[in-house]
Amino acid sequence: MSHICVSAAGPDKVGWVSQVAGAISSDPSYGANITHSKMLRLGHEFIILMHVAVPPENVRTLISNLHSNKDLEPLNIRTSFLTSRQTGKYKRAMTGLRIHCVGTDKPGMLAAVAKKVSEEQLSVENITTELRMDTTNNVRKFVIDCDCTSTHHMEKEELKGLFDDFEVLKDDLGFDTVDIRVHHHDHEGQAAKK
Repeated sequence: MSHICVSAAGPDKVGWVSQVAGAISSDPSYGANITHSKMLRLGHEFIILMHVAVPPENVRTLISNLHSNKDLEPLNIRTSFLTSRQTGKYKRAMTGLRIHCVGTDKPGMLAAVAKKVSEEQLSVENITTELRMDTTNNVRKFVIDCDCTSTHHMEKEELKGLFDDFEVLKDDLGFDTVDIRVHHHDHEGQAAKK
């Protein structure tokens, strides 16, 4: 299978996801399958990001049809080819972490967490942020969820250092919550049983 990234951004309108997903899967002869996706409204804009697996002989036709679809013009559809990491060229992830932070909203929170993740030599797999209203005291809370990996098995002392560093960050930024979950893999990359 070939893999492409389909991204789109345009004025928010009901039905965009249905139209884009339909354009990708409407012709069964393409054999296209949406495997991962993220859709989000930001203000008046609607953003779509999709990973699509498609047989190599149908890639160009699918891309051409997406770009020439008049109904999708307002979305400014973009496509790019994705290639998998070549075996042996990249180290396998041995430790996975989910870092969850919540605190009263203020500038610089994501930048500080991202900097700390980088300093710890962790590779970001996914970061999401959102604002939530704390209705008990009418305060906006900023929520960060960061999934990241390390290419080595992080031992207790190293994890303790990471936890301590994030505890300092929690105090510096005034986070209410910093929760870190750890998941180890064995040497073959399988999830370690606990």
